[in-house]
Amino acid sequence: MRNKNWDLVFVIIGILNIAFSFAGNNTIEVIFGFEINIWTYRTIWGFIAVGSFLSYRKKKKLESEANDQK
Repeated sequence: MRNKNWDLVFVIIGILNIAFSFAGNNTIEVIFGFEINIWTYRTIWGFIAVGSFLSYRKKKKLESEANDQK
């Protein structure tokens, strides 16, 4: 299981990738040698960021519940 802080790192990376994709004037992005539409690229990073944030929140809640039971 990953450390919950890594989830926050992925959230920040995802948000930065989305933000910087708006700064460029690209209509496509290359991932692993494949050209994909910029909106698909943003959607993928959006899912990564949201999923990592939800995972962080879940781990934080479990941690606080474990501390409350002690």
